[in-house]
Amino acid sequence: MKHPDQPQWLKLLDKLSAPIIGVGLDIINAQHTHDPDINVASRCALLHFTQCLQTSMTTNEDGKHAVAICLVRQCIETLTIIDVALQDYAYAEPLLNAWKHGKKTQGNLRSSLEHDVWARYGKGLWDETWAEYFANLSKAVQPYAHYTHELQGWQLAIISTDYEQRTYFAIHGFDTYDELKAARISLLHALATWTLGRLLSANSKIQQILELAPDVDKLGRAIGSSFLLFKNKDWGQELLPDMLLAPGRHWWE
Repeated sequence: MKHPDQPQWLKLLDKLSAPIIGVGLDIINAQHTHDPDINVASRCALLHFTQCLQTSMTTNEDGKHAVAICLVRQCIETLTIIDVALQDYAYAEPLLNAWKHGKKTQGNLRSSLEHDVWARYGKGLWDETWAEYFANLSKAVQPYAHYTHELQGWQLAIISTDYEQRTYFAIHGFDTYDELKAARISLLHALATWTLGRLLSANSKIQQILELAPDVDKLGRAIGSSFLLFKNKDWGQELLPDMLLAPGRHWWE
């Protein structure tokens, strides 16, 4: 999204999303396993991340916020497959084969990563472990696997609020753009992009990712300093659709 008072995280998202994805595709394409189907599955996961992120950005700008956040959930789902695919093939191949044949779920793969891999990823956005960070991110988009009441909330565009009474007046219809909702979904785009950048940095030392790493770190710090997120809170609650800003506060602060 565009705004004259763009926060740093949004500027960095605009700058970094394409390069991070491009490097990710180079890294995934260079990897080979004994099973060609696993190579295809790995590439398809990152392609799906890319297409969902790009489409989510477009639909978010069009005011279709509920559709946009459904696509963010798909982005987060693919990150688990991408994470496994970035590991040594002796570790990745049996896990991805089991996933491909329905013998392991996404949750099973995350449990394996948490047990075997995530400790070397260091911290999340702040001082939490990577496991805590990724669990929080996953909870933020969990309600959007189905058409839930929470998902329906993203269809409403708030046009006036009474902050003291914690009430608002909203409209619904086609292309109902809500600037605050758009900004919060853009923040999720930034989180997904930063997470992918961190996964690539943790698992590859090619020159392109080494050059991107400082900006990836800047993006994480900028996201962590946004008042749209609160440190060590439950994003499953905090990132629900309804958010009222106190008088004088702005989403870009």
